[in-house]
Amino acid sequence: MPTVSFYKIGLLLSLVALSSSLAGLGYYYQNRTVGLNNQVASLNTQNDSQHDQIDSLKGQIANLTQQIKNLSSNIDQLQSTNTQLLNQIIQLRNQLGGTGGLCSSGKTLTIGELTDLSDGLSNIGIKVRESSLLAVDDVNSLLSSGGCNLRFSLVVDDYALDNSRALSDLQSFSASGIQIVVGPLNSGAAQFILPFANSNHIVLVSPSSSSTALGIPNDYLFRTAPTDAAQGRADARMMFDKGARAVIIVERHDGYGISVGDATAMKFTSLGGKVIDTIQYDATSSSTTDFTPVLQTVQNDFNQNVGTYGPDKIALYFVSFEELGSLVIQASHQSGFPRTQLPWFGADGTTLDPVLTGNATTGPLLAQLRYTSPQFYTVNNTKTLQFYHRFNSLYPGQSCDQYCLGAYDDVWLSALATLQAGSYDGTKIQAIMSTVASNYYGLTGWTELDTNGDRVPQSYQIWKIAIVGSPSQPSWILAGTWDASLDSVTWLTPP
Repeated sequence: MPTVSFYKIGLLLSLVALSSSLAGLGYYYQNRTVGLNNQVASLNTQNDSQHDQIDSLKGQIANLTQQIKNLSSNIDQLQSTNTQLLNQIIQLRNQLGGTGGLCSSGKTLTIGELTDLSDGLSNIGIKVRESSLLAVDDVNSLLSSGGCNLRFSLVVDDYALDNSRALSDLQSFSASGIQIVVGPLNSGAAQFILPFANSNHIVLVSPSSSSTALGIPNDYLFRTAPTDAAQGRADARMMFDKGARAVIIVERHDGYGISVGDATAMKFTSLGGKVIDTIQYDATSSSTTDFTPVLQTVQNDFNQNVGTYGPDKIALYFVSFEELGSLVIQASHQSGFPRTQLPWFGADGTTLDPVLTGNATTGPLLAQLRYTSPQFYTVNNTKTLQFYHRFNSLYPGQSCDQYCLGAYDDVWLSALATLQAGSYDGTKIQAIMSTVASNYYGLTGWTELDTNGDRVPQSYQIWKIAIVGSPSQPSWILAGTWDASLDSVTWLTPP
């Protein structure tokens, strides 16, 4: 019996030892499993990281591919332009040379220019003059390289946004034999002088007039900026996209203010918005100093409707020039300023104006209001980039905006239409202008015109005023773009 007991005890001890060994072995494999799982997880993480790196590299490759395509497109555009210029040289020599032809005439033909150098659009008008003078130099260089001894010159008059003065200047141009004029800048002046231009067969080419009322077929006004119908679509979408469902419009009582205001109101209503009021003010420089009645009406309109729409749904929209600065200063003294929780919005008459941002009072106020406004935009090409560099070198501290670029193209169109017509005759130039424009690729791209002689729209940039830089100061910042074909806004830095 004791032997059996010892056997049982030995068996139990063996089982205990085996159990202990199995437990240890289990712990070993368990730890080993955990270790392997950790390695698998680590490998998966590395794999994900490698996938991310691969995706990043793919993105970089795609980006580089797109850049190469863009560069190729620019090269193609430049080659197309060079071919176009060579063809023009050949055409000039073959069609316009010879006895009695313009190329062999030795004449200097004068292009007139009506711009603003001293009033509310002088920030645009000064750069228009500068780019136009550069264009004349370039036209004459082309003529010289083509063996043509014809030359063009430019005479610039400052009409200071005065309609009567613009008409007087145009009459003087006419008396001196000028057949084509770049300008005027604003639609009010263009509308005022157009009857004289039509009657006397003087061609007007404006880089910035945009009133829909002047979209007239077969007249003597051509415009290389789109009409306000396009801007109205852009402005309304810009405000609606930021949450506005009602708008109070404050506008200049002139061709520009009424045209832009009406176009914006029409589009905003079609989007489902409500135009609470349209408030007009006298646009003459002598009387746009006291905005008390205008601002009181804005305040009343806002107070009467804020309960219905809320302060984050009512937009304030201003169709103004530089008088906006005085308006904003006066508004800042009113109780409840700035009223709406949305940015203050404006039209293109103020966009990129350095006078507004550079003023020690208006700049910070407009930044506080997150003031946002659009400008007609064309995609930069190689010619544009080269011209920017040239312009900045000649005029440090100035920036050639869309209208500055447009004026350069307008001088070229004026010269090329004259050459194509074969004589410095307004009637013949008017008849050929649309054809010339549709075949010209300039700083603003293809200058295709519609049946009314107005630019076919493409897109608008949207700009805002913000405090940036070091030292910090109010500046214009690109906020987004509006695409005409899609009627949509892409925000880059929303106001």
